[in-house]
Amino acid sequence: MRRIAFIALAGVGFLFAATPQQSFNSVISRYSGSVSLRASFNQQICSKADGTCQMLRGTFLFSAPESFRLDVNFPQEQLMVCNGEKSWIYLPTANQAIELNPGPEQELFLFLTHLKDYDETYDVELKAGEEFLEAHFSAKEGKQVYLDKFVLLIDPAINDIAGVKIENTTSEIIFYLEEMNRGVEISPEQFTFVPPEGVIVIRDTGTGFE
Repeated sequence: MRRIAFIALAGVGFLFAATPQQSFNSVISRYSGSVSLRASFNQQICSKADGTCQMLRGTFLFSAPESFRLDVNFPQEQLMVCNGEKSWIYLPTANQAIELNPGPEQELFLFLTHLKDYDETYDVELKAGEEFLEAHFSAKEGKQVYLDKFVLLIDPAINDIAGVKIENTTSEIIFYLEEMNRGVEISPEQFTFVPPEGVIVIRDTGTGFE
C-alpha cells in the first residue's frame, strides 16, 4: 500500500513539473523588475583558438540600470566597477588602474537590465542544454544594442537564474551566479572608484589607450 502511495505521489510531481516556457516566465517575472542584486560568481573565459579556459571567482553587485561591481578574489585580486558613465579595472598586483568608456565589454554584467521589457528588443528561443535550460536572446531586426546576443542559463529544478553566456568568434564567456539576493540595499559609493595614490592610470581615449 505504501509503495502504491509513493508511485502516486511521484506521478503528481511529474504532472506539475514546470515546462521550459513556465521556467522562463518564472525567471522573467522574478528578475525583470530587479533594481539590485548581490551574488557570488564564477566566471569562465575560454579561448576558441587554443581551447584554454581561465576561471575568476568573487562577488558581484548590480544596481539598475547601469551600475555593477565585481570584486575578484581568485586567482588574484582585481576590481571591475562601472557607474554607467565610466568603468574601471583595478589590478593591484600590477599597480595599474584602467579607465574605460562603457561598451560591449561591460554589457555582460548588465544582463538584468535587458530582461525588463525584453520582448521589445529581443527574440528568445528556448533550448534544453546539458545542465541548464538555455534562453537564447537575439536582438530584433533594426534594434541597435551593445549586447545583441546572449544566453540566459536557467536552472529548471528551482526556476532560477544559473548564469549568463556570451560568445564571439574568439571566445566564450560564462558568468555563473550563486547565493543571489535581490532587492538588497547597496550604497552608490560601491560603484565609484578613485585610483590610490601612486597607481599607474591608463585611460581609454576612444582611439586607443594612454
